[in-house]
Amino acid sequence: MTKIYRNLAGNALSKNKIIYVPYIISSMVMIAITFILSAISQDKQLRQVEGGATLQVIMSVGIPIMLIIAFFFLMGVSRFVIKQRKKELGVYCILGMQKKHIIRLQFLENLYVYLLSIVSGTVIGFVIEKIVQLLFLKMYHLEADFSWNIQWKTLILITVAFAVFFLVFFIINAIGILTSNILEYMKEESKGEKQPKSKWILAIVGLIFLGSGYALSLNTKEGLKAIQYFGIAVALVIFGTFALFTAGSITLLNSMKKNKKFYYKTGHFISISGMLYRMKRNAANLATICIFATMVLVTMSSVTTLYSTINKLANEWYVTDFEITYVKAKTQAERDERESLLREAAEKTGVSIEQIYTYQSIDAFATVENGVISTAPSYRSDDISHVFIITEDVYDYVHETKLNLAKDEVGLFTSASFSEDTIRFQPMTEDYELSDAVSPDFRVRRIDDTPKINTGGAVMMTNGHYVLVVSDESVFESLKPYMCESSWIIDTERERVLINTSSSKQAQLAMYDELDQNWPTYKYDWVTCKIDRVDELMGLYGGLFFLGAFLSIAFLTITILNMYFSQLQQGYEDAKRFAIMRKVGLTRKEIKKSINSQIVVVFLLPLIVAVIHTAASYPMVNKILNLLGGCDASSFLLIVLICCLLFAVVYTIAYLFTRRTYLKMVSGAYDGK
Repeated sequence: MTKIYRNLAGNALSKNKIIYVPYIISSMVMIAITFILSAISQDKQLRQVEGGATLQVIMSVGIPIMLIIAFFFLMGVSRFVIKQRKKELGVYCILGMQKKHIIRLQFLENLYVYLLSIVSGTVIGFVIEKIVQLLFLKMYHLEADFSWNIQWKTLILITVAFAVFFLVFFIINAIGILTSNILEYMKEESKGEKQPKSKWILAIVGLIFLGSGYALSLNTKEGLKAIQYFGIAVALVIFGTFALFTAGSITLLNSMKKNKKFYYKTGHFISISGMLYRMKRNAANLATICIFATMVLVTMSSVTTLYSTINKLANEWYVTDFEITYVKAKTQAERDERESLLREAAEKTGVSIEQIYTYQSIDAFATVENGVISTAPSYRSDDISHVFIITEDVYDYVHETKLNLAKDEVGLFTSASFSEDTIRFQPMTEDYELSDAVSPDFRVRRIDDTPKINTGGAVMMTNGHYVLVVSDESVFESLKPYMCESSWIIDTERERVLINTSSSKQAQLAMYDELDQNWPTYKYDWVTCKIDRVDELMGLYGGLFFLGAFLSIAFLTITILNMYFSQLQQGYEDAKRFAIMRKVGLTRKEIKKSINSQIVVVFLLPLIVAVIHTAASYPMVNKILNLLGGCDASSFLLIVLICCLLFAVVYTIAYLFTRRTYLKMVSGAYDGK
């Protein structure tokens, strides 16, 4: 008896390979991607790479995201498969099989799909993860490890997680079989289908939601607010997209149908009537394709922009090889002693110092509005900016130039939007009102080039970064009372020592280790090494890029597979309809024209809407990227355009493939000529 069930299950998979092969491929891809993310997060070799630990932390964040995506996507595929098998299950019932027998058969089929998927998925994931490991080790000039070490923790996690997924799918299908009349499955194809009705209210609501999401993106001016409102904007766009696809499309088609002069033409009649029922059955799936296509475009363009610009940005943030911060020296002798200790550390580690320069700065969080810089008694994340103030002699020294600022003038470099001609300092009270203490107004002279000094402009969750240059120390000291009332001043009574060297990367890292491990000897508050920070940032953004790339691959895979399964579903449902049309006199040419017009509209529509969504998200995403380190707007726009073009090419190839499958299904003798 057991052998009979095994044979029936094997035959079912073989005879229904048109639906089971894509199901197995879908499961295999989801398993492989999840395995790669998990394996990278546990790989001991990658931990040796600079920034490797950061990369692994980021990869671990992607694992639960990928598992959630895989679960819901495969659940949808499983429901599609069982829907296409209903007639076959009804035949089993007619032949005398009871529900418990059919459930047992379903269990074996599910088990076979799981075993094929888990074996192939883990093998592919294992090989790809090894390739990624070797590439990283080669990039960082580390010794390659060609041994094949099985990560049992990752293997067990993936095996158990997807076993649970398939068990859930089986239970859902089993409950459906137990609670339904299987003989009714035979009659489902003969049941009539009601004509889709217009849903004006839902269509209008969807339009309002979509417009609101777009408006949030276009009108949000500050980066912090962009992060706060991004989730809301995404939710509005998703709901609006589903509403417009499910209700708006049908409402529009019904309106076209009411135009008798337009509708009662052979081509229009077939296309519009066919599209009405197609959108009724398929609108949610098309909306899903559109949403995932948008995710691919936004995710890939964002992480590519960050990764491609990070090296340039890091070199702007960390200009000198070392920056060391001390409590302000009381005497020149104390300052000389510090410099002597630093030179001893350099000599000990083989570092050749070219420049040592000591200066003071004011480093603070503040609000900047209408030309007024205001520090608050506590942190206010909704409108905070980063303000960095130095004197002209510091700027002139590092730039080898002369600003020649007047007493009532400040030089200003900023990454934020600032159009005022004057600027003044006015702290806030405990009630967040501007206090009576107001500095004189300073005329603003714009500085276009990034200051060649470590201003702390790395990743900071602020609305902008402002570097102010004042004429001399007397003006600098006069500003302290307006800044020091705030508890969110980073630095006013400290000195910074900038060090440039002509030494190798290894020597600089050795000096950094010496300073870091023996900090009581050197008596500093903190030390920054450019090479160490750049490597750490490259690891961070490299991790973001890899995570974004893997998620984009997952989203793209889901998009293409959704297209394929949607075409399969439509092929099954349209085959008989087109056969009837041919019997009543329609030519193959007319049927071909109708098919082409419908599937072109149906599958180009999600792409067009996804590109529109991506364009609408551009302002908000650009502001968020600036918070994460900054990006050049023109570079980001170019990368978005390239991603859209590449995605359109892949999408078109997938469309042509699914179109071919659909045409074969709707007309067995149709040869495409």
